[in-house]
Amino acid sequence: MMKKGFGVLLAGLLLLIAAACSNNEGSDKKGKFELTSSAFKNGGRIDEKYTGANTNFPLAWNGAPKGTKSFAVFTVDLHPVADEWVHWVVIDLPADTKELGENVSGTDQLPQGSKELGNSFGPKGYGGPTPPAGSGDHEYKTILYALDVEKLDIPDSVSYAGFSKLVESHVIEKTELSGFYENK
Repeated sequence: MMKKGFGVLLAGLLLLIAAACSNNEGSDKKGKFELTSSAFKNGGRIDEKYTGANTNFPLAWNGAPKGTKSFAVFTVDLHPVADEWVHWVVIDLPADTKELGENVSGTDQLPQGSKELGNSFGPKGYGGPTPPAGSGDHEYKTILYALDVEKLDIPDSVSYAGFSKLVESHVIEKTELSGFYENK
């Protein structure tokens, strides 16, 4: 009889533990922090529309972690020939921002308070993929950083490694989206 009572007690205790673990209340997340684009799927092909003409592809995100005070977007070419060529940097995006529309770079359609930095081509804003012909497929990684500060103190032009180092102490979480493009 004692064994049966212990089994019931143990089963009840396990149910309580399971319920407590599955309770999301108090969690730091609203859901999975995810970055997407309606222009291509993660790992997909970037259309020529978003290359040399400097028309930025649209971005959208959800599931920002609790405590996010701003976002930063960084797009970089990871191909060895490109040597981490910077294509787009946007900082100080307000915490309630959920997207950057197509072709908003360099316009007043960017969220108020946000700031575009210089790319490896030189000017501020989006510089579309233009890899050397015949250099093969290039991976363009866009990283969305959820940050614990409203404003970043970053130079107007910064490398990928430099940016990563400058923001590392403020990153709550980051999510990535990769697209591929080849100039044949």
